[in-house]
Amino acid sequence: MNITLADINNDVQTGQLKPIYFVQGQDQYLLDLVRQQFLQVIQPEDRALNFAQFDLTETPLGVAIDDAKSVPFFGDRRVVMIDKPYFLTGERNKSNIEHHTQDLVDYIQQPEPQTVLVIFAPYEKLDNRKKLTKLVKERASYLSFVNMNEKDINNFMTEKLKSAGYQISRDAQQTLMRLTNSSLTQMMTELDKLMLYTVTTKKIETADVNALVSHTLTENIFDLIDCLLKGRLTQAVNLYHELLLNGEEPLRLHGALIGQFRLLLQVKTSDKSGKGTASSLKVHPYRVKLARQIVRQFNYVRLARAYLGLVNMEEQLKSTSRDPELLFELFVLKYKHEMVK
Repeated sequence: MNITLADINNDVQTGQLKPIYFVQGQDQYLLDLVRQQFLQVIQPEDRALNFAQFDLTETPLGVAIDDAKSVPFFGDRRVVMIDKPYFLTGERNKSNIEHHTQDLVDYIQQPEPQTVLVIFAPYEKLDNRKKLTKLVKERASYLSFVNMNEKDINNFMTEKLKSAGYQISRDAQQTLMRLTNSSLTQMMTELDKLMLYTVTTKKIETADVNALVSHTLTENIFDLIDCLLKGRLTQAVNLYHELLLNGEEPLRLHGALIGQFRLLLQVKTSDKSGKGTASSLKVHPYRVKLARQIVRQFNYVRLARAYLGLVNMEEQLKSTSRDPELLFELFVLKYKHEMVK
């Protein structure tokens, strides 16, 4: 049965807990949030006796299931958390630990009434062809954080700020999403800093975000491409120079540039929805949204010329010892010449 985070909160608050919960997703902030919810079921003084967690990359599944079968000590509930059930995916683990998955099958058929078993699967994909995977998703209360959209992420951000009495402008919100590449975990970390920075006004503006949030390589690449396509070529050269001075490896920087231009071309030619394009390209939907905003302004030929110029530059980087900055400047000059054709 599919559930939401609000459903879990309601179960914990009312005490109407299900025997098995299955939580899937890679965002550490959300996984920790769910973990803290279930920790509230057991009083702090009782956790040594009635709470346990097992990492299945280090502990056999049978040990965790045996613990889940145990009755609570001097309490009404026992909470058992199982982490990283990689056998529900197509992944292979290098450890020599042997898991008897039938133990989990048997437990699902007849769970211990006083135990709350919570299975955390920090994976983007599960192997739904496996009978065990299907059984867990069908019989457990299933919460998935996979494929969260922009609205979901904004809701988490807004709720955190609202509960603390803060406001954030729409532009600042968009800038924060862009600078954190829509990672909710990173976004929440940055929000803590921003709230401390604006404690007197309790209002976060774009200037505050730009002042405090570090620019990742992805974000710097975004700015560099924006300068190139909009003809701010001197600014593009200066930014490239600055990135090298800050220690970026030329080939890594160049690979990121080519990768972003490849994404722009793929988005430009896609006739699918934003979500469909993101799914087929296996990238975050927010990256597709940003790419769409860019490609609306430029035709395919202009994007393709820049991409092919960068591919040619990459060949020279790998086959010659010429200075990367000189090669980039030559690329920019050629691109400028082709822009006026």
